Amino acid sequence: MTNLKKKIVLLLAIVFALGLLAGCGGSSGGGDAASSAGGSSATAAETGGDDGGAAAATGEPIKLGLVTPATGPLSGFGEDGASPSDTWIEDQLIDYVNNTLGGIEIDGEMRPIELVVYDSQSDTTVATQMAEKLITDDKVDLMLVRHTPETVNPVSAVCERYEMPCVAMDAPVDAWLAEGPYEWVYHAHWNLDQMYQQYRALWEKAGFAVGSGAKIGLLFANDADGTAWRDTFATRIEEDGYTLVDPGQYPADTSDFSDIVNQFKSEGVQILCGTNTCPVFGTFWRQAKQLGFEPDMVTMGKAYLLRSDAEAIDGGTGIMDKLAGETWWAPTHPFKSSLTGLTPQELADNYLAETGREITQPMGLKYADMEVAIDALQRAGTLEKTALRDAIGATDLETMIGPVKYNEDHYSLTTLTGGQWVLDDTGTLQLKVVDNSLFPDIPTTGELQPLK
Repeated sequence: MTNLKKKIVLLLAIVFALGLLAGCGGSSGGGDAASSAGGSSATAAETGGDDGGAAAATGEPIKLGLVTPATGPLSGFGEDGASPSDTWIEDQLIDYVNNTLGGIEIDGEMRPIELVVYDSQSDTTVATQMAEKLITDDKVDLMLVRHTPETVNPVSAVCERYEMPCVAMDAPVDAWLAEGPYEWVYHAHWNLDQMYQQYRALWEKAGFAVGSGAKIGLLFANDADGTAWRDTFATRIEEDGYTLVDPGQYPADTSDFSDIVNQFKSEGVQILCGTNTCPVFGTFWRQAKQLGFEPDMVTMGKAYLLRSDAEAIDGGTGIMDKLAGETWWAPTHPFKSSLTGLTPQELADNYLAETGREITQPMGLKYADMEVAIDALQRAGTLEKTALRDAIGATDLETMIGPVKYNEDHYSLTTLTGGQWVLDDTGTLQLKVVDNSLFPDIPTTGELQPLK
């Protein structure tokens, strides 16, 4: 498939002095928090329709709006090519629909799709403003949103207020549901019960059995993500006969973790568990090393899901070696897009060939998000908002990340496996799938290694 070349750059209407901490999220080009976000508005006519498929659609474009963290501490999740304004994953599907399928039939007319993108800057206020701009100024027909509660939750709230159909992915279901209920938004991701079960499987594999009394220290910020995780983990840890060491949730702007580190050290914490942004965990982990806190195992969400973030924390020091966490999606997962027929490995290979870069876990979800939106548009056959919303709700689709089928609470659970970063013989960090207890059909790619 031909990558779209033409973009329309949409200048953000507001400037925020959002400072980026060094390293984390930098791979996606996030430097200046006031940078513009790219808006892809190319139609089939602009891209030439050179795939030899159906004739290019010529009707009025169907506008898809997208809010994503292209800059800021969560920019690694929004990574999708060589710059924040690139939309490589989305372009593959736009090109397929417009040039191979000849568009989508809406009210009897074949119409192309286009994408209008704004940067949330990893900030909830900006995410809200950009969603409102897409609806009121750009007049989008359907909203897409992804990548952690900091972006997904505020955009979902805006879509509810404006009665805008929305397809959301990539935020723990519990954190998203906490701000519901929803009528216009449908979401797909794992929930925290799955996450707890996955982390517990890793603990048990490392020798810390249920009922063993092993001491588990919690590290959670007082944000939406941290609150949702802590509510689940604190309860389940004690129910399963582990010993809970909980210093309480820290303020989001904390940079001195010495008190928490010293508490963990004095109480003999064996397992460190939490979810944090890359910059925050990097600060904590370096301070832990300096103060001599050496747990037997680390299972940390979000902080180093991405290679760029893992490398930023490590900084060539080796401190990321054998840290464990979750794996949402990998090229080795056994799925296939029912829209394009592509497998995860084929998508990863195409991305590497065209960009020279390794695909990231959230890119699988980006692809699936677009698949769900396109499938709903095809089945609805109209842009009437209620009909389009109901078509999204009726989704039953095999996607790049597996099956998506929403329940009465407007969410669909996705797969989850256990992962671990290990240094190979060349000193390069490699992410291995080391546990598939929850989804045995997903192959593992390595064995869990002890931290020390």
